[in-house]
Amino acid sequence: MRGGLPTNTRIVVIGGGVIGASVAWHLTRLGCPDVVVLERGQIGCGTTWHSAGNIVRMSTDPVAVEIYAQSASVVAELDQRHTIGWRPCGRVMLARTQERFQEFETIIRTLQRQGTPVESISPAEVQAKLPLMNTDDLVGALWSPGDGRVDPTALTAAYCREAKQNGARFFEGVEVKQALTEKGAVSGVETDQGQIKCEVVVNCAGMWARDLGLRNHIDIPLYAVEHFYALTETLDDTYPQMPTFRDPDGLIYGREEVGGLLVGCFDREALPVRLSDLPTPFEFGLLNENWDQFLPYMEQAIHRIPALADCGVRTLVNGPESFTPDAEAHLDEAPGLKNYFVLAGLSSSGVTRSGGMGGALARWIVEGDPGMDLSRYSLKRFGPEHNEESFLRQQVRDMPSAHFGLER
Repeated sequence: MRGGLPTNTRIVVIGGGVIGASVAWHLTRLGCPDVVVLERGQIGCGTTWHSAGNIVRMSTDPVAVEIYAQSASVVAELDQRHTIGWRPCGRVMLARTQERFQEFETIIRTLQRQGTPVESISPAEVQAKLPLMNTDDLVGALWSPGDGRVDPTALTAAYCREAKQNGARFFEGVEVKQALTEKGAVSGVETDQGQIKCEVVVNCAGMWARDLGLRNHIDIPLYAVEHFYALTETLDDTYPQMPTFRDPDGLIYGREEVGGLLVGCFDREALPVRLSDLPTPFEFGLLNENWDQFLPYMEQAIHRIPALADCGVRTLVNGPESFTPDAEAHLDEAPGLKNYFVLAGLSSSGVTRSGGMGGALARWIVEGDPGMDLSRYSLKRFGPEHNEESFLRQQVRDMPSAHFGLER
């Protein structure tokens, strides 16, 4: 051991956010305790700690539905052993137009084929579940009783606690410089505190995954943008088990938060964030409030929830969040470098996909088969030109709002 670090291990996971913690948890559950997680800051920092923590079930893609289902199952399991703030409160997704409501039929068919409960409901039923909501302009909505919310920090801690009990080791304040290679395969990692020999590297470095990949000539196209939600003062007609909601036509979402509301947006013309412009360290940092960018979406929220017009806002959270050029995750083995795996670019769905995607990657590493078709998340769907900074800065500006197209 040097400086507390081991000199060798089987698997090194880079990044101690909810994704890296989930991967470590799943690896140890599959009988692979020889796992080292390296976090350059503190466990749960980066984008994990300021996530809204929503757990969703709805998608038009059968693989995504299965990933969501596995994630929800993991959360429910961990909730039996730890306090993670899990509330299976359900979710209402709103439709302002007939076209949007018809799109929901695809979601209903997909979920019902896979045994996930979902149903369409009327505006009157929406108001019964969400009394503070204006439903006058709604055609209808979807109701997903299996959705809910969780505390992202507590979930990450639960993953870590059980992974440690099963043999995994976690190290904070360790920066990985690059993977070491030999004959086209991973042979270790170089850190600011020395080298660790290993057989497998897993890049779960979040918005820093792209820069880390480039050091080994691996393209991981993703880029951070400013990402917002407001936390309000106390509001009448909120309650702890209040369903979460999405209003995709208004590009907003929300949920109860300490007697008030958390109201967030997936904005158009999102603002790119160059990582080199962030202060160091940026472990639990936020960007400055930007009301010019958020105000149009706050107006949408007031339209949907009129009481917000007379309600104070405690804070506007602006935290950088990385998106890929198609707002889909990267889950793959790096082309050209054996045993270098990537799980990053979750595009604001890290918490809700952590259990399913972490499990798929762990099965791939340990058993040689992820157990599902992951081609949708392949790094090969992009070329080197899509990893150029100029392309990414422009492309990701459209990706948050694309997230609220037909459900992913």
